[in-house]
Amino acid sequence: MMNNMDNQQMQNQVEMFRQMSQKQGVSGVAYIDVYPASGSLRYKLKVTPPERRAEMINNISLILEMMSQAFNLQVKKIINEEANNG
Repeated sequence: MMNNMDNQQMQNQVEMFRQMSQKQGVSGVAYIDVYPASGSLRYKLKVTPPERRAEMINNISLILEMMSQAFNLQVKKIINEEANNG
């Protein structure tokens, strides 16, 4: 369980990354659908500028991979290089 200092450190890191993204002109909306009973997540990202979307979704998938490993889960990842599907 995190104590308040750890929580504050996490908030500080989030704020630092938010400011870095803002300076680079990146913004958008993340939609997360959670299905606890089936163990599924669905993540949709709308990013401005749109050409940064693929980079951001790959970075987020790496974060999910690392967090899964931290919970002692084996990760099996498939990256689909499909055309722009909106």
